[in-house]
Amino acid sequence: MGRPSNKEERRQQITHGLMQAMALHGYDKASIQLIAKAAGLTPGLIHYHFKTKQAILVELINNLDSQAQSRLQSYTETANSAEDKLNAYIDAALALGDGADENAVSAWVTISAEAIRQIEVRVLYQDIVAKNQTQLIGLLSDYLNAKNGKLKNIEIKELASLILATIEGCFQLATTAKDLMPRNFAAKTLKAMVGSYC
Repeated sequence: MGRPSNKEERRQQITHGLMQAMALHGYDKASIQLIAKAAGLTPGLIHYHFKTKQAILVELINNLDSQAQSRLQSYTETANSAEDKLNAYIDAALALGDGADENAVSAWVTISAEAIRQIEVRVLYQDIVAKNQTQLIGLLSDYLNAKNGKLKNIEIKELASLILATIEGCFQLATTAKDLMPRNFAAKTLKAMVGSYC
């Protein structure tokens, strides 16, 4: 695999700059000047690579999804059993450690709020959540089959939705009320909850 082009590197710097600016100021107040400062670039370079702040946001959403999928893949590489794979999914989403990125979590929370206001963001957000739900349904089905679980398909979908809602809620609290959250409790607690369904 070759070295990324200078253009690609600049675009990555800019989306990372938006992510940092959003973590500190939210989307509305993340001006082109703040994005440029966070990226270590001039505002002119921002405008050269992206026509609008919205275009940067769209690319950031896609980058965050790719980053989350890469983290999931790295966590599941050594998972052998259905239970290990499901636990790896939960750890990839919630565990602190390698690949954890607080700014990415803050950006995702901001994106979920923007999904309420902006149709383009909502469509991307819903697509990613639907993809995650499909992955979870598959992992839960395999896990429950291995444990001889008796949940119906609709119940598996409901459980997958509950897991996703819990993950999103943990992201929200980790961003807005971090000091109130016990460290490293979320993944362990969620795994125990899922285990209680078998």
